[in-house]
Amino acid sequence: MKKSRIFTVIKCLFLAAFVICTIVISKNRYKISGFISLEESETDYEAFWDFIYNEYPFTEVCERKGADLKKIKEEGYKEIKSSSPRYSQNSYISFYAKLCEDITSRYFTGHLYPASMRDHEYGMTVSDSYFKLYDVDLMNSFYRVKPSYSVNSLIGSDARMVKVDIKIIEEGKIAYVRIDSFRKRGYAKEYIQYKKDMKKFFLDTEKYKHIIIDVSHNGGGSVECYDSDILSYNNIGRNIRQRIYFLCSKNKYTELNPSFKNNQIDIKEVPNIKNANTKKNTIALYEEDAASFQELAPGYAPPKDRRYWLLISGKTASAADRLAGLCKASGFATLVGSNTGGLGHNGRYSPIYMMLPKSGLLIKFDPLYGLNSEGYCSDEVGIAPDIYNLPGKDALETCLEEIRKLGEKTN
Repeated sequence: MKKSRIFTVIKCLFLAAFVICTIVISKNRYKISGFISLEESETDYEAFWDFIYNEYPFTEVCERKGADLKKIKEEGYKEIKSSSPRYSQNSYISFYAKLCEDITSRYFTGHLYPASMRDHEYGMTVSDSYFKLYDVDLMNSFYRVKPSYSVNSLIGSDARMVKVDIKIIEEGKIAYVRIDSFRKRGYAKEYIQYKKDMKKFFLDTEKYKHIIIDVSHNGGGSVECYDSDILSYNNIGRNIRQRIYFLCSKNKYTELNPSFKNNQIDIKEVPNIKNANTKKNTIALYEEDAASFQELAPGYAPPKDRRYWLLISGKTASAADRLAGLCKASGFATLVGSNTGGLGHNGRYSPIYMMLPKSGLLIKFDPLYGLNSEGYCSDEVGIAPDIYNLPGKDALETCLEEIRKLGEKTN
């Protein structure tokens, strides 16, 4: 009898333990690996979409490019509930990377994608002013495990380090340099070598009539790579500058932007404003963008009639896109190829970050809706070339054909 009673008590204890465990799991809503609960991930998700609809300036552009935002949101929510994105910081950042791909149709319009470890480290190093909006301890906790993700982009990538490929096409007359990235990562050895290579390139080709600069596969990086090491050496008797116009809404991100504080203008003053095609961005701003100047070497004097050519394509993005706009606006170089991929005309202080409130994951984005010289959204249509590719020819072949025609005219 005693044994039967003891067995019954043990069964009851096991049953009670099972019930308690079930209740705890139910309350935690499947908190996985100690990272984040379902409720927390849902809060993050709603905050992300509130940001997309109300503060991210390119929602209309993404929809015009074919994104069904309602469907993307619904499908993403199903995935959040399935628990897989919440398993670890890696799966979480990868989930949001894929979400940004879908929203921007893989063009990453307005630099919309999760901040990488490198972004986070850089932001902490320079004491990014936007970080004061957030729980920095939570942010640091997320990035402490060094999460990573892969990018599936239709524009160029700035993942590789800056490097040059130099060719002399016609001795004494035509020189070519290809630069597929402006990423310099401080003063990394690759950037130091790049500076040496570019300086030598311009010295060796001092008397050349045609300089071809190929950024048709350049996804961006640092503007210093083109300003300090390309434009400044050749800004002799030239006025390499442009005025860039932006639109935006008033929100906690734009209010911290120096241009929002100092450079607001009447929207009617924006050239070709009828082409902007946005209803959510109603405040107009501008910035002046000008090349610096430094002497390459004493007595350095390239021909006064030298022609610079910039090769561009849909993979020309971010800093390389900004270079294209500056060259076109100032007339410094003739643009050859196809429209750029954008991302370079959304403000000097872009991109910045928003933080998901429960995980600490940072989402990178541009707070300003940049316009090209024709008044169109730069991230939507890019910078148009002066000369489009000839049928069946790439940008370099088209450029060389134009140079040949110029030679015939002068002979």
